[in-house]
Amino acid sequence: MRSRKQRKNLAPIAAVVAAAALAVPAFASGAIYTGTLKSGGTMSFQTTNRHGKIAGVKSFSMKNVPTTCDQGAYGYSGTLPFSIAVKSRAFSITTTGGAVIQQVSGLFTNQRRKATGSLNIYGTLAPGHSNCSTGKLSWSATRR
Repeated sequence: MRSRKQRKNLAPIAAVVAAAALAVPAFASGAIYTGTLKSGGTMSFQTTNRHGKIAGVKSFSMKNVPTTCDQGAYGYSGTLPFSIAVKSRAFSITTTGGAVIQQVSGLFTNQRRKATGSLNIYGTLAPGHSNCSTGKLSWSATRR
């Protein structure tokens, strides 16, 4: 059995260990990145982590991305329906859903504070908005 003095010295150590244990799941759950597209519009996504490294991107969404359609200008908003695997800090996906094709690629910095990439969306984006295209747009995002 420990003496009273030994138990008193263990209390601060136990508090530090408990705080660290609570911080690990928060780090493992990933981070949220928000940013802008070069020609207008905003985008955001969340990362998933494994073993302290970014393993995937999920909930990649964009709002008011300028597109040109046969009927005129249109601000596209949407979310990718899939998660994207990250390998060597890079990710890329092409999705097709209905008459919409979405291409997204990105790269994280070494410190994982920023990400940059490109986005290209084309097809029928909404009723009355056909043959639309964003063209290849650059984006940049920072971790919140």
